[in-house]
Amino acid sequence: MNLFKSVDDCAKKFSLLDFGLLKLCVGSAGLIAGLLVPKKNKKSTLATASIVFSLTLFPLMFKFVKILADNRELKF
Repeated sequence: MNLFKSVDDCAKKFSLLDFGLLKLCVGSAGLIAGLLVPKKNKKSTLATASIVFSLTLFPLMFKFVKILADNRELKF
């Protein structure tokens, strides 16, 4: 089983909520990377984006790792 097949399997098993979480996760990562706000708001914006990123990334990665474990044979 290769990595791309596992990602495809994961996408097939994702629900609409999972894709919504993924979108929030990627959006938050973009916000962190391109943080262009006034200095007085940088800390609170970064903290909020980091929290959203963490709350969306970890559930998605746990689900993906579970799917990888189910596929067992991972070949790159």
